[in-house]
Amino acid sequence: MTAKLENLHSAAAERASEALSKLVGRPAHIEVVRAEIKPVTELAPAVGLEEVVVGVCLPVTGDVTGASLLVFPKGSALVLSDLLAGREPGTTTALSGLDESALKEVGNILTGAYLTVLADVSGMRLVEHVPHLTCDMFGAVASQIVANLAQEDAEALIVEVEFLFRQPVFKNYLILFFGTEDARKVFPAMALA
Repeated sequence: MTAKLENLHSAAAERASEALSKLVGRPAHIEVVRAEIKPVTELAPAVGLEEVVVGVCLPVTGDVTGASLLVFPKGSALVLSDLLAGREPGTTTALSGLDESALKEVGNILTGAYLTVLADVSGMRLVEHVPHLTCDMFGAVASQIVANLAQEDAEALIVEVEFLFRQPVFKNYLILFFGTEDARKVFPAMALA
């Protein structure tokens, strides 16, 4: 990873960590484990999630069009929702409206942090929109976004992140989708393309 890219990820993770700490009322830290650009046709093997996931999707507009998807394995989403709601971890077996709202806010936090830093670096206007939550197999969740973009040749930035709350640690993925032309505008600003 280049120094410019490391700085971008560090700045986004720091912003998101501060906001997440305020949301949960205790120290939280977000670490970027890896980041890579892949065609959307290669998402499933790159992410490696074959089980049911909870996805928080936020459309992105402005100078480019795309989407953000924060993906949690379903079990992690349930435990994280307990933590966010102040319940004993492991007590939730199904997501309530409150849980869904809390997970959407986590999506807002992480996506907002990345888009803000990316906008600062690129000079582009990037606007996130109201999130929606879905629960399905990873391939089905990602396919919905690709269909909405109507571009099968789209590219995605896959960022594997960990949320650390002392214990437990939540491994998840933030995926930023852009069509080919928009990716050529966004990704060079990140020193990835």
